[in-house]
Amino acid sequence: MKILYLRTIYFFGPAGGMVGHTAGVINSLYKKAKLHVISNAQLPGVHIKTEVIKPVRYKFLFKFINEFLYNLKIIKKLKGRVNEFNYIYHRHSEASFSGAWLAQKYKIPLILEFNSSEVWKIKNWKGQSKQNTSVKKTLTNFLKKYILLPAVARIEQYNLNQASYIVVVSVALKENLIKLGIPTEKIIFYPNGIDLEKFNPQISGNAIRKHHKLEQKTIVAGFIGTFGEWHGAIELAKAIILFFNHPHKEKVKFLLIGSGKLFDKVFQMIKDSGNLENVIFTGVIPQNKAPEYLAACDILLSPHIPNSDGTSFFGSPTKLFEYMAMGKAIVASDLDQIGQILEHEVDALLIQPGDPTKIVDSINLLIRKNELRRKLGNNAFEKVKLNYTWDSHTQKIFDSINFSEKC
Repeated sequence: MKILYLRTIYFFGPAGGMVGHTAGVINSLYKKAKLHVISNAQLPGVHIKTEVIKPVRYKFLFKFINEFLYNLKIIKKLKGRVNEFNYIYHRHSEASFSGAWLAQKYKIPLILEFNSSEVWKIKNWKGQSKQNTSVKKTLTNFLKKYILLPAVARIEQYNLNQASYIVVVSVALKENLIKLGIPTEKIIFYPNGIDLEKFNPQISGNAIRKHHKLEQKTIVAGFIGTFGEWHGAIELAKAIILFFNHPHKEKVKFLLIGSGKLFDKVFQMIKDSGNLENVIFTGVIPQNKAPEYLAACDILLSPHIPNSDGTSFFGSPTKLFEYMAMGKAIVASDLDQIGQILEHEVDALLIQPGDPTKIVDSINLLIRKNELRRKLGNNAFEKVKLNYTWDSHTQKIFDSINFSEKC
């Protein structure tokens, strides 16, 4: 059985859960099938050779148009080659449609990986223009509402309609697709996972602690992420500021790993509070260094917040499974899938989303109770090992499609 894996998303940076997710799925699929990967760039952490088709990059064009043109390039490059594959596996993104077009043209089943709705993200995360002039604001918002949004919606619907199977990572995503009229039998649900060869409790964080001058007696509370809207980074910053009014403040440092949209705001909040010396901002780190940074922590924080429009949280945070695999005590928001996977006081401390005081209370409890930290970490590792590896994720896909009968 041969699978063509397409990654045509217009994204080039080596950061965020997307990178670990992509590598995890590809490496696991490769164990089960003959896999050919096509991408716009080399992919960190991927074990097999990737065919890189250079992206279209016209600086004077919008990102959407560049991605759209890149998909046309993919289609042109693959004409005459696609028929050798039994399946096409395509990661959905804003202007990516090449997988659906090739599947329709050559009558090959399409497995669409649908991690989120690009339409929803445009409506809720791209916000209003912050241009200096009212003319620019008006023009930008007009283009978004009347050109970008309808175009993205049409591509998204086309991908969903052409897909033979749609892989989602949360119940919320599955329910959203059913509301759109997608047949239930097309949808394959399984949460994200982890590569236990990369993330595990045996990894040492001593070199990272030494580099950042963290004494062995210091308790390190860590966070890793792209500082996106959903990560709860602002709530975490508020919690850190509150925390340093507490008697235990001398024993604790915070290690904030990564960068992204809200990074500058978080940094400024900490700086203005006078606590910058107690918080280490690493900025973007190489993907392969993430396990060492997490290993340097004693407590790991996942303060995700609800969707701003009141809809169900559709995420399956990769950081959650990374945390669990490291065998560390976790403080996490009791939010949809996060609260469904973790159990309060069994393998994590679950808190009310968006409440900085609850983050502080949980950190203080874990500072006082070393045995609780060990218990939560050990239980989290056992759970992720049994249920949430990338092999478990891709096996669900194989079982649902029943490849053995079709090839």
